Amino acid sequence: MASETPVRVLLLEDSAVDAELVAAHLRKAELEAEITCVATQADFRAALKRDTHDVVLADYSLPDFDGLSALAIAQELRPHLPFVFVSGVVGEEFATNALKLGALDYVLKRNLSRVAPAVRRALDQARERGERRDALAALERSEMNARLAAEAAKLGLWEYAPESETLRWDDTARWIFGAGPQDELSLEFLRARCHEEDGAALFAALRAALEGQSGKTARVQQDIRITLPGGALRWVAVHGQALADTTRSLRLVGVVRDITEERHAQEIMRAEAQELERQVAIRTAERDRIWRLSDELFAVVDLGGRIRRANPAWESLLGYQEGRLDGCLLSLLLHPEDRDGLAEVLQELRDGRKPPRREDRFSHQNGGWRWISWGAVAEEGAVYLAGRDVTAEREARIALAERNAELAAQIEERQRVEETLRQMQRLEAVGQLTSGVAHDFNNLLTVILGNIGFAERRLKTAGDDKFLQRLQTMRSAAERGASLTAQLLAFSRRQRLEPKAVDLNETVQGMRELLQSTMGGSIRIETNLRADLWSALVDPTQIELIILNLAINARDAMEVGGTLTLETANVSRTGPRQRPEEPPPGDYVMLSVRDTGTGMSPEVLAKAFEPFFTTKEVGKGSGLGLAQVYGFAAQSGGGVNIETRIGVGTTISVFLPRTQTAQDAGPDAAAHAPVPAAQAGQTVLVVDDDPQVREVTSTVLGEAGYRLTEAASGAEALAILRTKQRVDLLVADFAMPGMSGGELAREGQALRPGLKVLFVTGYVDLTSLDGVGEAQIIRKPFQEEELRAKVSELLRASPPGNVLRFTRSG
Repeated sequence: MASETPVRVLLLEDSAVDAELVAAHLRKAELEAEITCVATQADFRAALKRDTHDVVLADYSLPDFDGLSALAIAQELRPHLPFVFVSGVVGEEFATNALKLGALDYVLKRNLSRVAPAVRRALDQARERGERRDALAALERSEMNARLAAEAAKLGLWEYAPESETLRWDDTARWIFGAGPQDELSLEFLRARCHEEDGAALFAALRAALEGQSGKTARVQQDIRITLPGGALRWVAVHGQALADTTRSLRLVGVVRDITEERHAQEIMRAEAQELERQVAIRTAERDRIWRLSDELFAVVDLGGRIRRANPAWESLLGYQEGRLDGCLLSLLLHPEDRDGLAEVLQELRDGRKPPRREDRFSHQNGGWRWISWGAVAEEGAVYLAGRDVTAEREARIALAERNAELAAQIEERQRVEETLRQMQRLEAVGQLTSGVAHDFNNLLTVILGNIGFAERRLKTAGDDKFLQRLQTMRSAAERGASLTAQLLAFSRRQRLEPKAVDLNETVQGMRELLQSTMGGSIRIETNLRADLWSALVDPTQIELIILNLAINARDAMEVGGTLTLETANVSRTGPRQRPEEPPPGDYVMLSVRDTGTGMSPEVLAKAFEPFFTTKEVGKGSGLGLAQVYGFAAQSGGGVNIETRIGVGTTISVFLPRTQTAQDAGPDAAAHAPVPAAQAGQTVLVVDDDPQVREVTSTVLGEAGYRLTEAASGAEALAILRTKQRVDLLVADFAMPGMSGGELAREGQALRPGLKVLFVTGYVDLTSLDGVGEAQIIRKPFQEEELRAKVSELLRASPPGNVLRFTRSG
C-alpha cells in the first residue's frame, strides 16, 4: 500500500538506465517516491545541504568518487540521514565494511526487487534512531535537571543515626519515596517501600557501611525499586556515606534521586542494541546466503591473480567442486587468447584504477568453454570478482547479427528486383505505345508513298523533271519515316523476324569495308573475333542493321577520332539479371562494340534504352538507336549490356541465342525476278477500314491488271464472300476494328475452302500470326512491286491443303 506522504529519495547514480530501473521497482512496490538523481560529488553535496530528503540510495562506482566517499560526505553533512547502497559491486567484506561505516543496507542491482523493502527498513530504522535520540536527549535533560535540582537543593537528603535508630528525610526525599505528611519515617517504612528483591541488598549495604573499620569512611551506592502508593514502581538511586569518629560510626548521611526515567532509557537502549545485533546477524546471514546460493560467480583473488575463495556457483556453472580452486591461478581458467586481458585488469587494480567489465572464455571442467561477463574491484589487498554466464546471450547476438545480415541482403535483392520490374513495366508500356503509333504512322506512309508512285508515273509521261525531283524528295522523306517506324517496331518487338543460324564473324568481316567508309578516316577499326565462335540464331538482315547502328553511335561519341573495336565471344551467363535489358541465364553468342568516346553518366545510362531519348543535337539523332538494338536482342531471345566510364569510353554487348549448326541462307533470287502479269479475270477482294489505304492498294493492283472488289470491314467482306461473285485472293488489313483480318480469314475460308489470303499490316502481332507464312504477309508501307509480287506469288501457288489457323488473340 502506497504511503500518504511521498518518500523523498536522493539517488546517487550515473547510469540513466539503472536510475529508471530503481524508480520502476519502487513504483512496482507501491512506494510513492520523489526521486532526485545526481551523479557528481558537487551535485551530491549541494543536494545534502538543502536537507530535503528522507533517504539516500547510492551506487558504489561513480564518475569522480566512490560510494564509501559518498557515505562519508553524507555522515558529515547529514549524519542522521539513512544511507543505502544500491550497486552491482558484491563481496562480503565490502558490504560488511559499508555497514560498519554507517550504511543501513546493501542492495545488489541484479536483485532490485529488494530496493523497496530496504528503503522501508531504512526509514523505520531512521525513525527508531530518532526516537532513541529523543530518549537520550530526555535522559540528558533529566541529568541536567538532576544537576539543577542538586544546585537548587532538589536532591532528597537523608540521615540515619544507628544509636537512636532515627531516620530523617527532607521533603524531596519524602516525595521520592511517596511519604505523606502523616507517615512516620523509619527503617520499617523504608523496608515496606522497597521492592522485595532490592530491600535486602539495600539494608546489607547500609550494615556494611555502618560496620566499616574504625577511622575509615564507608560509602553506600545502591539503585533500588520502591513501590509507591497505588502500586507504581520507581527507581531510586541511594547514595550515602558513613561519618565516623576515631572510635565508631556515628551516622549515615546521603542523598536519594529518582532515576526512573534513566532506567527506562537504559532499558530502551539495551533493547535497541539487541535489535541492532539481531539485524547485523540477519545481514550477515543474507550475505552468506548470497554467496552460497547465487547463480553468479563470486571469488576473492589476491593481487597476483591467485584464487583465495570461490563460491559454489563455480561448480554449478563450470563443474569445479567447492574448494578445488582455492590457491589456483585464475589465468589457468581463461582461454589463452584472453589471459593478456586478465593481466591488464590486475595491473589496473594494483594501480588503484577500476577496470571495465570484460567478456572472456572460462574453461569448463569437461573441457569446453563458457563466455563469462565479469568485473573486479580491489579493496585492502584483495580483489573481489563477480561474473555471470553470457554464453547463450552471446550466441543469440551472433545469430541475430547473422539474421540481420541475411535480411539486409534479402531487402537489397528485393529492391533490385522491384527496380528491375518497374523498369521492365515502363519499357513494356513504352513498347505498347510505340507499337500503336507505328501502326497508324504506317497507314499514313502507305497512302503517301502510294500516291507519290501514282504521281511519278503521270509526271514521267508528261516529262516534268522538276516535279519528279520534288516527288523523289517527298519519297525519300516518307521512306525515312518508314525506317523510323521500323525502329519503333524493333523496340516494341513487333517486327517479324526470320531467325537463321548466322556466323557473326563472317557478318563482321563482310561489313568491315562498309563500316570503315561510315566511320571516316579519323577512326581506326579493330576486330577481336573468336575462332571457335558458336552460331547465332538471328535474323541476318536485322543483325547487320544492329551492327551499323552501334557503329554510328560509337562514331558520334568520338568527336576527335579514336578506336572502334568489334569483338565476338561465347558467353555462358549464370547469375541473375542486374538490369531488365540484360539476358537471363543461358548460353549466348556475344557481339560487342567498344569505343574510346566520352562515355555515359549514370543519369544517361538509366535512360539509354528509352525510345526518343538522345543526348545529340536536334536533327542529329532520333533517340531510337539503342532502343532498336534492345528490341531486336530481346525479341531474338537475348539481351544487351552496357559498360561505360566517363572520359574512357563505352562498350555495348549484344547477347544472341546460340544454335548448334550454321545454315547459310543464300540470296533470294526470286525477289528480283520479274512479276508475271495478271491472268484474265483474276479477282482480288481488298479489305481495309482506312479508305485512303484501300484506294492505294486497289489502284496498284488495278494497274497490274487485276479485277477488284473493295470492302471497308470484315462484315462487308463476308457478305461479298457469301455471294457467287468470283474472288481469287483476299487482301486484308490485319488490324481492323470489329473483326480483325485473322478472324476474317477464318470465316472466309470456312465459306470458301481454299481461299488464298494476303495480310497487309502496319505491325505484326507475333502471338496472333504464328501460323502464317512470310509469303502471306506484307508490311506497310509497301512498295508497289512488292505488293504485285506477293499477289502474283499467291495466285500462282497451288491451293492450300488446310485452312489458316491463328491464335485466339488474332
